[in-house]
Amino acid sequence: MTHFRRSALLTAGLTALATVATTMAVVNSHAVTMQVAGGSQVDDRPNIVMILADNLDDRTTPYWDAMPKTKALLQRTGLTFTNSFATTPICCAARAAILTGKYGHNSSVLTNFGEWGGFETFEAKGNEDKTFVKRLHDAGYRTGMAGKYLNGLEDSPEHIPPGWDDWNAGVTQSLYNGYNYTLNENGTMVQYGDQPSDYQVDVIADKSTAFIKESAAGGKPFFWYAASTAPHLPMPAPPRYARKTFGPPPHLPNFQEADVSDKPTWLKQTKKLRSGLVAATNDRDHRNRMGTLLALDDLVADIVTTLKDTGEYDNTYLVFASDNGYNMGAHRLVQKMAPYEESTRVPLVVSGPGVTHGTTAAMATSIDYGPTILDLAGVPIPADMDGTSLSPLFGGRTPAGWRTDFFGQYASDGVTDRDGIFQEYPGGADKEIFLIDVPSWSSLRTERYVYTRWYDLERSADKREYELYDLVKDPYQLTNLLATPAGREQHADLVARLDQRMAQLGSCQGATCRTHA
Repeated sequence: MTHFRRSALLTAGLTALATVATTMAVVNSHAVTMQVAGGSQVDDRPNIVMILADNLDDRTTPYWDAMPKTKALLQRTGLTFTNSFATTPICCAARAAILTGKYGHNSSVLTNFGEWGGFETFEAKGNEDKTFVKRLHDAGYRTGMAGKYLNGLEDSPEHIPPGWDDWNAGVTQSLYNGYNYTLNENGTMVQYGDQPSDYQVDVIADKSTAFIKESAAGGKPFFWYAASTAPHLPMPAPPRYARKTFGPPPHLPNFQEADVSDKPTWLKQTKKLRSGLVAATNDRDHRNRMGTLLALDDLVADIVTTLKDTGEYDNTYLVFASDNGYNMGAHRLVQKMAPYEESTRVPLVVSGPGVTHGTTAAMATSIDYGPTILDLAGVPIPADMDGTSLSPLFGGRTPAGWRTDFFGQYASDGVTDRDGIFQEYPGGADKEIFLIDVPSWSSLRTERYVYTRWYDLERSADKREYELYDLVKDPYQLTNLLATPAGREQHADLVARLDQRMAQLGSCQGATCRTHA
């Protein structure tokens, strides 16, 4: 029980001659409400703070080098998931999965904009009434956020979704620059400038600590969502870290992959242009990323310090994660969106009451965050959520029958237009998008294999292209086992099984998504 809640309970107890009337367990062991004589009640359910990075992968970025405080405060006290994945590795779709606990085919959000994605689609499909945040709010939690919500919110800047008590969302694209952006602060548009005090990550840190202090004084359990855009480009390091230097970015064996003859047509046809973009941007991008992570490290430390100062730390779960990964030159790719490990692997660390320190290799995905947070809060998990609570793993052991695969999917402009494929860049203003985007795909990721069907949303089966990688023998996905007729014949039975499982997960809803292979 926190310091504030102890004080409230003691005061109430003295008023009532220290006679305790009832002690009542609510929903599960994570949520306990204590009631004393005289009608005073203290809600002792745990607080939850989620710190979400943007484009932080768990493979190409040595993020602990830039986040020593977070490593000491969270990673060395909590549980680190070494197999954590984004089911749809692009910003809006990944965040939709986190908020709803649903695969993209059930939230209808599979990219950042258009028919298959963006805030407009997220709202139009009724997702805002089904987020885990609204369910926490309706169950009596005080909820708040600062930073990035969903791509496309800038087109509806005055919008405040249901279920948020303290709303501080970025509503301009300049949020990514770190300066000269606008936040919708509970209905008031607040413009930030270009001074050091306006630096986006620091502003979010200040709003985080203010929310925690206000919530601790109010006595209600709270959920806070700190969603800066660090380390998403092009935000630089804050001035205090501008002179900090780092070594060169790590080059994995698949960095600027020399032989892409086994890769799908779109990559073979654009390999030179994409490789040139990697060469032109990679080092600068790495410096900026590491510099912004230093600021994010300060944000985490400020949150933990404030939780301790307010007496809330011992009753708070902290979740550190990222929406999706980042390629950083792997397979000649710059951004994310691809069904490769660098795009899909993300950090995940959880600390808090009863969480064992250590690591777990159990598979976790972004659709599990919502069910987990509801479970910790003692709020019933809706049957239509596709993910599962990770709390059974917090004791350090993996229960029998735990997930061994998940479904991935992405929709690009290619669903209705060009598939991102040209023999060569045709010219025009969209060169940057052309060199960053990839065609649509569906994939099945098991403990051993990654199986991908390209153009799976819009083409007939005979027009698809396929990739299969054995991650035990080929962890950097350098050899596509289906690139040759002999390979396709050799792995035909395996592919048939993977196709069958993909069909199950690709049409699953709720409980059927939690039926394991």
